Amino acid sequence: MRTRVILDECQNLTASQIKTMITRMGEGTKLICSGNLSQIDSNYLTGVTSGLTYIVERFKDFEGSANIYLNGVVRSRLAEFAEEHL
Repeated sequence: MRTRVILDECQNLTASQIKTMITRMGEGTKLICSGNLSQIDSNYLTGVTSGLTYIVERFKDFEGSANIYLNGVVRSRLAEFAEEHL
């Protein structure tokens, strides 16, 4: 059986937390990690120290991984306004 896992809001995870999740994945698991570095809610993380940044950097040479970057807010005008002003 193939398992598919989606980890959303990864920008709010530490490198240690995301490592914990990834190292528990079984054989054949497809993992999607998503997040938005401009929506970090933790006072202890930045775009540089986020777990999302950590895995993108660490997996850049792994043959089984890929990255997709989206520009802009893809939610709503309210979310876009909040991202810019909060």
